[in-house]
Amino acid sequence: MERELQDIFLIVPAAMHIEEPNTYEPETPFSVPDTQNFLEAKDLSQENLDPCESSEAALKMALIASGLGLWDWNLVTDKTYYDPQWKSILGYQVDEIDNDYQSFEQLVHPQDLPRIRQVLHDYLQGYTPVFEVELRMLTKSGEWKWILTCGKVFQWDEFGKPVRMAGTHKDITQDKAMSTTGCAYATQQYQFFEQLQREIVQRQSIEDQVREKSQQLETTLEELKYTQRQLLQNQKMANLGQLVADMANEINNPVSFIYGNLHPASQYAEDLIKIIELYQHHYPTPTPVIALHLQRLDLGFVKTDFLKLLWSMRAGSERVKEIVFALQNFSTSDEGQMKKVDLHQGFDSVLRILQHRLKEKPDRAGIQVIKTFGELPLIECYPGELNQVFMNILTNAIDALEERMKHDNSFTPKILIHTEIVSSHLSLVNSNEHWVNNNQQDKKHKAIIRIFDNGKGILPHIQRHIFEPFFTTKPVGKGQGLGLSISRQIIVEKHQGKLKCNSQLGQGTELVIEINTTAKHYAVMRKHASF
Repeated sequence: MERELQDIFLIVPAAMHIEEPNTYEPETPFSVPDTQNFLEAKDLSQENLDPCESSEAALKMALIASGLGLWDWNLVTDKTYYDPQWKSILGYQVDEIDNDYQSFEQLVHPQDLPRIRQVLHDYLQGYTPVFEVELRMLTKSGEWKWILTCGKVFQWDEFGKPVRMAGTHKDITQDKAMSTTGCAYATQQYQFFEQLQREIVQRQSIEDQVREKSQQLETTLEELKYTQRQLLQNQKMANLGQLVADMANEINNPVSFIYGNLHPASQYAEDLIKIIELYQHHYPTPTPVIALHLQRLDLGFVKTDFLKLLWSMRAGSERVKEIVFALQNFSTSDEGQMKKVDLHQGFDSVLRILQHRLKEKPDRAGIQVIKTFGELPLIECYPGELNQVFMNILTNAIDALEERMKHDNSFTPKILIHTEIVSSHLSLVNSNEHWVNNNQQDKKHKAIIRIFDNGKGILPHIQRHIFEPFFTTKPVGKGQGLGLSISRQIIVEKHQGKLKCNSQLGQGTELVIEINTTAKHYAVMRKHASF
């Protein structure tokens, strides 16, 4: 009923056809006389009232019955009319509240005022169909009352802007109190639910922390296991390097003896053959016993083949000496210090050791190695460990080529090794070396080493894991998946370099190594080294 009366009231000002002013002069507010004066001055019987007075009286009685207060606001002049009922709801007399909009805002609770302004703004901008908001207002006795205010614009200017709006106030304090009482239990239950929720969140947080700690412990355990495996592998490599060095020295002594004596032995053989030939020339008719031995011996073949055999033995000794030298170079003990070495010499040593896998075999073609070495200076590094990196990468390249040769007899296997020097700003990737200052950056150079094989290439999802320890695609017994993982640690952690893989399926694989030519910041590099 009250809502219907409010809607009726909002329609009434428009129905009364208030003329729009030519200028924004204060209009006579739409008002209803004070209740008592009105009742005393007028006889409300239908026969004593004209139609206009009858409608106004009916509206007034409806407002009194519904407890609604009336307000009429001029948006241009900011003058506002508050009828006596509106003021009496708050306990004020007619002359105790000024008829302007500021009087209204002064009585509104400070916490509600921003919300009222936002609702009014939304309505005047056309975002909401009606202005309606619940607010708290200060009564004359100092208490706060809950008021429901509703209103609509009923007059616009020639540009369509709102000029005047009117509405009602309704005291809803008791309704709010009843609602609050009715919701007390629900509020209590909600508070209990919130407390329970907080406890659940707290328990979940504790469980998450326990889970995170457990995950950290598992990660730490895995790191310890990995470090243990790495230390074990390093120890094995150190022992193997020492063993190879010892064996190379043991082999080198007798081989050097054989190689050193082959030249005089060849000279002696040539002298003896020359004497025999002189005897044959001066004594062409030997005794029967000597003739029989010469017939059985086939002296002409022996003379030719014996010299070839000596030269073959000399060539074989030279090959053994090269292999021994390569083993000694490969197993060089770093003794915890960096050395300036020729990387090309390290490559040659590794290739000599791998020669048995590169040469042609009955079931496959030989692997061609194409070296395009640039003019590298002596590189300050750990040479033994760099040789190990070269060995790992070249071994993987040979495995990839052999795998492709199994399925393609017409395939021509190739390994390309390219080295060059570049300035530091031409790094393969953005440098993470924050300890290099700008003055030294321009003077710093890097060695770039590219090892390419034209094998079948690596699938993208496998390429992401090739540097992980124990990750391998080779059959059991062919590899443990530590080669590239160790290589990456040697290059990245111990030499502060970079190791990158570029591969395209069906085209081949390229491993690119980038290291500094000098180790000016050796102390920093040792700090970052993990082993």
